[in-house]
Amino acid sequence: MFFVFRENNIPPMNSSFKESEIKAWKQKVAIGKCYDKLFKKISPKGHETYMTKIIGKVWKDKRNAPKKQVAYAISVCEMILNPNNLYIQVNEDIIKPLITKNFVSL
Repeated sequence: MFFVFRENNIPPMNSSFKESEIKAWKQKVAIGKCYDKLFKKISPKGHETYMTKIIGKVWKDKRNAPKKQVAYAISVCEMILNPNNLYIQVNEDIIKPLITKNFVSL
């Protein structure tokens, strides 16, 4: 995710951030832009979205990527970049509903 969004100058983050640091990080303009772009096409003429590019960095052959793991990767990106929550650490209570939603939409 950080590699794909490097052109957006996404600032580094740390899983040991305090709640105030997480809030400040998520309120940065660059984070909001990345969250808004997550499912948008990289190029108007292309088909690849930022999310498919992230998935391609994890699995070279995206077609053979396990759907449950793809749903997990999508969920983690959404959770980390979503400015409306203060989570940056993945735990089952937070990620499970996102995985279910994303697995159904695959």
